Amino acid sequence: MPTTTFLSRASFNGFKMQRRSKLKQEYAFKSDQKAAFKSYLSKTKSIIESELAKLVSRLSELNLHPQIEYAVLSKGKRLRPLLVILSAESVGGNRNKVMSLALAFELMHTATLVHDDIIDQDEMRRGRPALHKKWSVNDAILTGDALIALSVDLASEYGETILKTVAQSALELCDGEHMDITLPLIGTTEEAYFREIRGKSASLFKAAAYCGALAGGGSPSEARCLAAFGENFGIAYQLRDDLLDLTHKGNMILKDLKNGRITLPLIHSYAASSSDEKKEIERKLRSLMDENCAMNNETAENILQIIYRKGSLDYCEKKIDQHLHQAVSSIALLKDTEYKNYLSNMAESLKFKT
Repeated sequence: MPTTTFLSRASFNGFKMQRRSKLKQEYAFKSDQKAAFKSYLSKTKSIIESELAKLVSRLSELNLHPQIEYAVLSKGKRLRPLLVILSAESVGGNRNKVMSLALAFELMHTATLVHDDIIDQDEMRRGRPALHKKWSVNDAILTGDALIALSVDLASEYGETILKTVAQSALELCDGEHMDITLPLIGTTEEAYFREIRGKSASLFKAAAYCGALAGGGSPSEARCLAAFGENFGIAYQLRDDLLDLTHKGNMILKDLKNGRITLPLIHSYAASSSDEKKEIERKLRSLMDENCAMNNETAENILQIIYRKGSLDYCEKKIDQHLHQAVSSIALLKDTEYKNYLSNMAESLKFKT
């Protein structure tokens, strides 16, 4: 007959203590890793800010210098140059050697923001008057063009393949932006929406990671892995932005809806609606885009209620998780380094922000 062994109370308590100790160690490890990532992020961003300031100071003889300085040195997340540097370091590269490339991507991104504010007629950018409001539309257009030229000039230092990749990503971005302002709610599919944000948002992230890997001396397979990371991260980033526009308090909820921009939560809720509900959504959107309508806040809240009822925010969260999972999975073949962990931390930082 088999012998059954019972744990004494002392042994059981000892087991619990060991388990608690192990959990504390795991938690401490994760906390240490997050702290290291935050420190890396803060220091690298500070270096990027310093290098941007040096770059702008060298342009002091340009007539557009005040406008360029205003646009470039406004506080931003600097995610694209961070991704260039982190991708280079994850394949064994040196950040100093890819810094000009990192700045090229930030200048390209800044150019799109300057032009976007004109298209959307936005009056504020990062808590300050948009460039076209502080100066003029003409000044803003020319400043954006100058930033694109500067971006191309910086990228040209890294050879034909990288220069072509930067140019191609800029073309995809323009095409995606055009889709963004022309997609109608009726007839717009989820597939069309994802095609739009792959161009509008993900193209620069994808190119930043890919070019960073190449400039850092990575192999073609490593560069492809990082390109996949960048694209999926960029898609998740745009989806998160869509959710934040809908869940911020105050007039922020009006921004995308009033501009007639179609986002995934709206596409999903519209597709899940009955014929009568679809007509109601269309009527409310027309009302919301009417500048003379005095009920804009109430109308926006009504649309939000429909989006909530249809489970569209949860659906969007699931899509974010899917793309972040794909981003992390795509770099599984990279060597295990602190920089690979930081890439995973970047993806993790986009979760649960609403």
